[in-house]
Amino acid sequence: MAVNKKTPVKKKKTASVKNKNKKSMMPGIILVISALLLGSLIIIFVYQTRKIIEISGSGDPANRKMEGSYPLPSELITSDLNTYFGYTDIPDFIFTKMQGASFTEDCPVAREDLRYMTVLYWGTDNAAHKGELIVNKSIAPEVSEIFYQLYKASYPIESIKLVDEYGGNDEVSMANNNTSCFNARKVKGSDTWSMHAYGLAIDINPLYNPYVGADGSVLPVMSERYANRDDRFIMKIDADDYAYNLFAEHGFTWGGSWEKVKDYQHFEKQQ
Repeated sequence: MAVNKKTPVKKKKTASVKNKNKKSMMPGIILVISALLLGSLIIIFVYQTRKIIEISGSGDPANRKMEGSYPLPSELITSDLNTYFGYTDIPDFIFTKMQGASFTEDCPVAREDLRYMTVLYWGTDNAAHKGELIVNKSIAPEVSEIFYQLYKASYPIESIKLVDEYGGNDEVSMANNNTSCFNARKVKGSDTWSMHAYGLAIDINPLYNPYVGADGSVLPVMSERYANRDDRFIMKIDADDYAYNLFAEHGFTWGGSWEKVKDYQHFEKQQ
């Protein structure tokens, strides 16, 4: 007698298939998570290493702090213009220092028309430094932009200090190759106020870019070797110089283009 045997029905292994699918997805999920973590670490690393230069500058009785960490020229971003190249009304402790030095009793411009500015600059020692300027409020935005671009290009500047660090003595400031702006003084050999007295002129690396009078006199006196502009030397300003072109783009006149006298360090803007 034949016996009908029932063919066993194979059960679907649904749960097993799902588990296998989950396992097959795990490497992809792990890869995505790893990529996100790696990206986060890279962002953190870049942010942490961006500000790595230790800056040191001169202090003063008011305990003005000039130390800090700042971005390299190649790492500047747009927001750094306001952060490191800003300007404000002249603080009281700065104005106290200016009185009797750069700011005289007969100064032709009011304190309210001047601004205190801090900038970064790339020194001749291939390091970053923080500098200070007093400028006329009418040119403050342009001066800020110019020094931002100079730093971004690693343009070498030896020193940027208030001329008050030298007692308001322009010749001493120049002899120290100090870049400066405001100083209530007259044009040499005249009773006319210099554009510096209004905060409308800036001298850049003056030791290497001297003033040459109509009589051939050179200031600062130790810069005679740099009066010959046919020679090649560091920090020389001419019509091919980056600083010259930046100032020209912003409407400044260069003293090196004057006819009777030559002031190769000097950039001014008439108002």
